[in-house]
Amino acid sequence: CSDFQRANFLRGSKLKVRFLLFSSSRPSCGELIFADDDIRNSSFNSSLETKIIIHGFRALGTKPSWIEGLVRAILHSRQANVIAVDWVYGSTGTYPSAVENVTQLALSISHFISKLLALGVSGTSIHIIGVSLGAHVGGLVGHFHGGQLGRITGT
Repeated sequence: CSDFQRANFLRGSKLKVRFLLFSSSRPSCGELIFADDDIRNSSFNSSLETKIIIHGFRALGTKPSWIEGLVRAILHSRQANVIAVDWVYGSTGTYPSAVENVTQLALSISHFISKLLALGVSGTSIHIIGVSLGAHVGGLVGHFHGGQLGRITGT
């Protein structure tokens, strides 16, 4: 299993984006994935809808405590690919430094989604769930994809 990174605001706030896949077969075990040919060797199922969860500002550099509960709730209600975006490094420190990383993070996620689309994933099957600053990121990702993604939820 892969888990979220831990960061420390004293080490800087460089953006280090990782994508952790959770599936019905592994609901509590994140699988580090990259959107290239290697994704075909993962438990990612391109015929299922894909939920992409984006957390917000992390003042203390820790994993968001609510992520596991949300992943379990989604996978309890339906079969889906649930991808948690780990950007703890870029979201730690001061709020303005996290905000400075928003555009680059949105571009990274957009690139990831573009690779998924190239692998045959339907854009309408993608649901972005952004929390706090992650909601702003999700909106920007939707903008970069011209409003062609299935759904964006921001809270």
